[in-house]
Amino acid sequence: GLMKVALMLKRIGLSSSLLHGLGVASIGGAVSLWGRSAAKSDKESRARAERLAIFIGLWPPTFFLLGKVLQDLEATPDEQVEQAKMKLAA
Repeated sequence: GLMKVALMLKRIGLSSSLLHGLGVASIGGAVSLWGRSAAKSDKESRARAERLAIFIGLWPPTFFLLGKVLQDLEATPDEQVEQAKMKLAA
C-alpha cells in the first residue's frame, strides 16, 4: 500500500522535504483560493472557487503523510534505531 507508493516516489527522485513543502504550499493555495472566492460577485463562480479551494485543501494530509514515510526511509540506520527507541519510550 502506502510503502509501495513511497518507494516509487523515492525511486523517481522525490524527497521528504519536497513533499512537506507541497503540503504547506497546498494549504496556502487553498486559503488563497478561498479568499479569492469571497471576492467573486457571481454566485456560481464563487461556489466553483470554493469547491476548488476545498479540493486543494484535501491534499496537505496526503503530502505530509507521504513526506513522513519518505523521511523515515531517508533516515540512516542509526537514526532509525533512535526513532525506534523514542517510540518504545513513548
